[in-house]
Parts: sequence; structure tokens; C-alpha cells
Amino acid sequence: MQLRAFEADDEAGVDALLKAAFPGPGEARLVTALRAADADTLELVAVDHGSVVGSIMFSPVTARPGSGDDDLFGVGLGPVAVVPEHQARGIGVALIEAGLTYLTTLGVPWCVLLGDPDYYKRFDFVPAATWNWSWAGDPDGQFAAAFQARALNGAPPESGVATVHYHPAFLGV
Repeated sequence: MQLRAFEADDEAGVDALLKAAFPGPGEARLVTALRAADADTLELVAVDHGSVVGSIMFSPVTARPGSGDDDLFGVGLGPVAVVPEHQARGIGVALIEAGLTYLTTLGVPWCVLLGDPDYYKRFDFVPAATWNWSWAGDPDGQFAAAFQARALNGAPPESGVATVHYHPAFLGV
């Protein structure tokens, strides 16, 4: 298996993968919209014998401090997917680790995601609420436990209360 940067020829394979790995077409539409908006900060694929068996995308995210200070910029992780017949083989873990390592070398300060806290704690993600951050798409806090953050370069930002906004492409899917 090979991990590498997404190439245009991978588009159909990633689309099929996302449709197989998730119950609906939302993630596939999201990835298409992020690419169209040139908002795919980093996209990696796992390829096995010429077929895309895993993918991960990171996109730009903005944290708006409640204090009115300048916005903070980082990335959001997701979606990450592995074809069902290749799951539980470490492909997702390898994609996440490779992506986070690369973004760290680029100097990206932090990453957020929506996902299972028990799964993502192995990658040092913590509830974003511990940073006093919330997700703009969850005004009632229904998904607060799933909204997580990780500092990539140094300590977490000292922004105080902040609301995190994903790229506008997320609103259209």
C-alpha cells in the first residue's frame, strides 16, 4: 500500500470510496465542493494495487475570538474514509498521522474535527471546549463532545472564547 498526495486521476476512486464508506452522498459532495472552491488544503490517498482504498482531506478553518481580536486560521480534518473491506487494517490511522505530520511541518498551528472522541484521542485531540472553542454549526452544543481540537505547533492558541467556522463549502452539502 502507498500513501501519497491526491492526483486528479484519483477523483473517481475517491468519490466511489466516499460513497461506499458513508451511508449517504454528503461526504462525496463535500469533497467535490471543497476541491471546486480550491479549499482542499491537503488531500492524501492510500492506494493498493492501483485502487484508491483510503482518503483524507484537510480544509481551511477560521476561529473567531469572542473578544473581537483577529481571526485565527487552522485546518479541519475530514472526511477520512477507508473502503469497508480494508477497514481495521491501520489505513485510516496512517492517513491521519501522515496528514497531521505534514501539516505540522508546514507550520499549521492547529486542527479541528468532528468525530468520535474515543477514536481521535490516540492522535492527541481533545474536546475543543477545553480551549473554550465551539463550532458555529452547533449553536445548541449538541455535538460538543464530537468537536475536537489539537495544537500542531506549540501550545493551543490563547484566544479565549472562540467560534470555529468551517469553509463555506460545508454549508452547501
